[in-house]
Amino acid sequence: MKRRSKGIDKEPDIMIIPMIDIVFFLLVFFMMSTLYMNTEQQIPLSLPKASSSSAKTIEPITISLTSTHKMYLNEREINPNDLSNEIKAIVNKMPEQAFVVRASKDVVYNDVIEILDDLKVNGARFVSVATERK
Repeated sequence: MKRRSKGIDKEPDIMIIPMIDIVFFLLVFFMMSTLYMNTEQQIPLSLPKASSSSAKTIEPITISLTSTHKMYLNEREINPNDLSNEIKAIVNKMPEQAFVVRASKDVVYNDVIEILDDLKVNGARFVSVATERK
């Protein structure tokens, strides 16, 4: 007597269409994620390290201070005496604008405090200090 199996004796097929969909989804995901990578490495600085540092997802205005006392607003070099007027104009135009202070770890602490004070006096509400993760 021959036993019969209740299942179908058919080989499983490899479904190509769902695999193509997944590959295209991954391709689009990685393409879109690379568009939003902003590393803020335009001006080379040696940033201090902090355990609680995190990446920002918004587009803040960056104020950079090098160890040679050159100051940059985003990528444009500015005179430190003009910083207050620049901040005031930006805050008047966009009150919700975020600022990031990037200073080399060799910079005098007082110079960073002056920048933070200028930001506070001129109405900047969203201010952070850039660090590198330990």
